[in-house]
This record gives sequence, C-alpha cells and structure tokens, in this order.
Amino acid sequence: MAKLASTLLVAGLILIAGVSVGTSAFTTADIDRQANVDVVADDTGLLGLTDGNSGNLVFQNTDDQLEIDFTKGNASGANTDALFTLGDGANPSVSQAFIITNNDAETHTINATYNADTNDAGDTDDLKFEIYDDSDTLVGTVSAAGDTASLDAAAGESYNVVVTVNTGHDGATVLKSGDDLSGTLEFRIDDTQTGGN
Repeated sequence: MAKLASTLLVAGLILIAGVSVGTSAFTTADIDRQANVDVVADDTGLLGLTDGNSGNLVFQNTDDQLEIDFTKGNASGANTDALFTLGDGANPSVSQAFIITNNDAETHTINATYNADTNDAGDTDDLKFEIYDDSDTLVGTVSAAGDTASLDAAAGESYNVVVTVNTGHDGATVLKSGDDLSGTLEFRIDDTQTGGN
C-alpha cells in the first residue's frame, strides 16, 4: 500500500512538473511570414477600374489611377445647356466609360458614392454614373446629387459604367458657366464573409 501511494505521489509530481514547463514563458522568438502587398495600377488592383472605350475623357493617368477629365486639350470643362454621354446605356457591354471588376477570389459588396466638391448639382441627371451588370441590366446609379449604389460582386464579376453629364439639355435645369460638378467617386468594399471592410 505504501508503494502504491509512493508511485501515485511520483506520478503527481511528474504531472505538475509537466504543467509548469508547459506554461513557462519564452524570452525571444523569431517568426517570419510572407506578405504580398504589391501596389498596382487601378485596372489590375483588387478592385479593378479599367478605362472603357468611350473616348479620351476617361483614362488612366500618370499615377496609374482612373480619371475622368472634361478639361482635356484646350477645353475648360463641359458646355452649358448640353448633354454628354460616355458610353451607351442601351448597350453598355459594347460601349462604356469604364469597367468595375472584383479581382479578388471571394465575393464583396461594393458601395459606390460620389462626393461632390460643391452643391451645384440640382438633380440626379446633372452628373450620374449608371452601373450595368453583364446582362446590360441597370443595377445602380451614383450621382452628384447624392444617389449611391451597392453591388454584391462575386469573384471576377464586372460591371460596365456609363457616365452622363447634363448641363441643361432637353428641359433640365441649365447650369451656368462657373458651376462645378467635380468631385471624387468613392468605392467602399465590404467582405461579405466577415462583414468587415
């Protein structure tokens, strides 16, 4: 009986010693992991923004960013009482201002907003970005007047965007020389699996 008690006591001490070693801290550790964070042009980034085929007002600038600029050449901007359409809303898969592509390997929600520099846009039609899916169905409109869009983009999914600037054509409110529709088109991308962004 004394031998059994002695054996249990030794086993208990070994268990305690094992736990003590298992919970001890270390002084230093070196662990290396690979990170791949190349910076690329807009058309090949995780959110691809690719110049369409609507002319030279939409282009990839010298910083490799998509840009829309109505001051090309000797122009100072868009004419008053006019209508400009970049792309074809009747056939956007053939003619578009630019293309949005989810280049990631998973689905994302892409939220699009236009942050105008001024309040000169009176309504949605003054400056709007109409977003079409691959079946040429209108799935969202973003405008200088405050309209926003949200797209659930599967991996590799693309959208065609047609841009319209209406400065007073066909009965719309006429914008005057000096009015400004400039601003920033913002894309916020949410991870649909975790809800993060």
